[in-house]
Amino acid sequence: MKNYMDNLKTGNQKPGKEINKKGMLDIGMVETTPVVWKDRLYRFEWVRNNEWGGGYWNNQTNHGYFRFTDMETEEVTPAFGVDYAFGSAYIKQASEGDTAYVYGVQGKGGGNRLDVFRSQDLISWESKKVFEFPESWSLFNTSVCKGKDGYVMALEIGSPKEICGAPFTVVFAESKNLIDWTMMPVEDHIYTKERYSACPVIRFVEGWYYIIYLESIPGYRWVPYIVRTEDFVNFEMGIKNPVMVFNAQDKVVQRPEKFSADQLEYIKNAVDSNNSDIDLCEYRGKTVILYSWGNQLGKEFLAEAEYDGPMDDFLKSFFN
Repeated sequence: MKNYMDNLKTGNQKPGKEINKKGMLDIGMVETTPVVWKDRLYRFEWVRNNEWGGGYWNNQTNHGYFRFTDMETEEVTPAFGVDYAFGSAYIKQASEGDTAYVYGVQGKGGGNRLDVFRSQDLISWESKKVFEFPESWSLFNTSVCKGKDGYVMALEIGSPKEICGAPFTVVFAESKNLIDWTMMPVEDHIYTKERYSACPVIRFVEGWYYIIYLESIPGYRWVPYIVRTEDFVNFEMGIKNPVMVFNAQDKVVQRPEKFSADQLEYIKNAVDSNNSDIDLCEYRGKTVILYSWGNQLGKEFLAEAEYDGPMDDFLKSFFN
């Protein structure tokens, strides 16, 4: 515990597997999910409305929406989920029927209703309510993985205080079919009421559920940490934390021709005190990592990183 607290205070990194930061992808685009759809790498995106700061580049309307972007060609699918927020995606691969599932919070963020969207072509979508909590609840990011006996969802909440303690906090749900979900008892299936623990991503490897989430550290900075659990009651902190730390590589622009001179200057001068909202998938033997950098106050950016090896090895490396 002492090593964890020391790292939390300083933000010093004790590396697991080496992460290669490949650079910045977009302005005002955060909380994306990399997925593999029919052997192509996509990122699922919540295109935020201009109230969130996304209007600087992506969306100058007052309506957020969801879409998928081909990470090689930058081609985008038709918009769906208009006026939903904080989305995440899970893809059933060919062996399970090539079906995409997207989870999103109804409204502009921090609402109390979570819906699921389902599609077999990324064009036509059907939707259904997953949860509608009391109005005192505020919902944010979600993440879904296939687990030991079905599927598990990590769900970030900001209230009510009597449940989440110090916001933000992660609670959990389970499903057999990705449509119908049941909450695990929040009294003891929770991480963590003691301090800020936001924007989770969850994956299952060899009996363990690995959760990368965001810690707030002194000096108005944020870094991702990793824990794992077998039962969602007891959690083991990785011995090599944080997972990543903000640095100059965040600002290396992958496709500078995509941006105007003013936008490149905006990127160059932006404060970077944050690596957050990690999500990841395995693609052709490598671990693709998408994450956000910026100041957590509206000036935020999307970037890509990579581990040259399988995702299972990457996740386990923080515990040995």
